[in-house]
Amino acid sequence: MYIEKKKIGRNLYNYLKISVRVGNKIKTKTIAYLGKEPMNKNAIKAKIAKIPKEEIDEIKQELKHGPMDINKEFLNQAQIKELERVGNDFKKKIKTLDKELIEEMFKDFKTFYIYNTNAIEGNTLTLQETNLLLNENKSPEGRDLREIYDHINEKEAFDFILKNMPKINIGLIIKLHSMLLNRIDKRVGDFRLHNVRVFGASFEPSPAEYVKADMSLLIKWYNQNKKKLHPLILAAIFHEKFERIHPFYDGNGRTGRMLINIILLSNNLPPLIIENKGRKEYYRVLSLAHKADLTGTDIRLYAPIVIFCYNQLLATYKKIFSKWG
Repeated sequence: MYIEKKKIGRNLYNYLKISVRVGNKIKTKTIAYLGKEPMNKNAIKAKIAKIPKEEIDEIKQELKHGPMDINKEFLNQAQIKELERVGNDFKKKIKTLDKELIEEMFKDFKTFYIYNTNAIEGNTLTLQETNLLLNENKSPEGRDLREIYDHINEKEAFDFILKNMPKINIGLIIKLHSMLLNRIDKRVGDFRLHNVRVFGASFEPSPAEYVKADMSLLIKWYNQNKKKLHPLILAAIFHEKFERIHPFYDGNGRTGRMLINIILLSNNLPPLIIENKGRKEYYRVLSLAHKADLTGTDIRLYAPIVIFCYNQLLATYKKIFSKWG
């Protein structure tokens, strides 16, 4: 790697570049813009140190062998084909089933999804009580009002997604969180302003003063990779990064799992359910990925959560969506 100074008008600008020899030719590519002169050496070194190693390795690979299909580093050909089969079957159901049948299919999904996503967070309503509440409008006796609102809010939020198919951005994330915490927590409408500690977690959430900046980086990463990564891989990695930032006081897990399904649905894939019975494995693969760079896609660290989400998607499809139509 080397630094190239470019003169534009009367000013000098620093760019980090890389070169590799391919046969008798030297190929070069700009890695990053470092800043306008004058800059001291320490400032330049600090900016270079922030560039993820995997990003540099990927550029080297591209210069030597052409663009690398990073998806094949996470999922093998058979797994990618299976996702394609499931996606095509799901898309066909959406196109050919009548409106009432599609609503029943998603009602089936929402019952299992809402039971599990809230159970992960400690909600004690049973699957039967969940069904009575969501589908027959019968509130279980002797249950905490918060647990009931947990379920109702999830249903309203998922119905909003199905109706609008919104694009992921900062505004949507805050709106979604507000819907999920409606009548439960007044600390909605923006990101948290104080530091928090996640009990039992192996990571430290973003400091409060960096939450907005980190969320902007996450959205930037998402936009840069949404056409490059397979939707399932994109959703799994996005989920981990979101949970690590932990942008809200409460409701991060429920919001994050809902965001997974927005990414899947917007790419014609069925939504998935992370089941409560797999909670330990879910936390384990999240913890492994928490060691990755916030703006990187380290294959070694992210592969476990990608495979976990792959298995959850197939299990959800087999259990629910394959039974309809």
